[in-house]
Amino acid sequence: MMQAPVNLLGVRAVAFEADLVDLSWTPWRRIWLSSRKPVWTLVDAEDFDWLMQWQWNLWHGGQGKEWQLYAKRNTGERRDTVRMHRELQIRNDPRDADFVASHVVDHVNGQPLDNRRANRRWLTQRDNIINRRRRGEAPSLDSILTGLLAGLPAREQLEEIPF
Repeated sequence: MMQAPVNLLGVRAVAFEADLVDLSWTPWRRIWLSSRKPVWTLVDAEDFDWLMQWQWNLWHGGQGKEWQLYAKRNTGERRDTVRMHRELQIRNDPRDADFVASHVVDHVNGQPLDNRRANRRWLTQRDNIINRRRRGEAPSLDSILTGLLAGLPAREQLEEIPF
């Protein structure tokens, strides 16, 4: 199987990245999930290196829910699906096996590709269903990122040097 080309950070090189905001100076990072479509997930910078030990890709929410996208990877001989938000929550907020088995990971703002710590929480299946958003109601990653960037302190600008 041929692997997609990778850049120096170990993420997939994608042509559509050039038009996006550079996140290297922020507390967040972008992980590309497709080299064919401009689909990415937003994660905390402190989780980025740990996540990049695997190849992540795209999972659709199911029949009739092609708009509901999640970050996932496959593992083992059977290629079992492991979802990024669950992996991160187990790592960042560990609980006992009974708790993990009886709870799901909820995306607070309803955007399943926003995998920052601030946007994930443990909920029961019932509470997760209550929090679920309809198609088109969850904010886009671009709008989430715009709001996050607006809340950061301004970066120092270099003085213009006359030539």
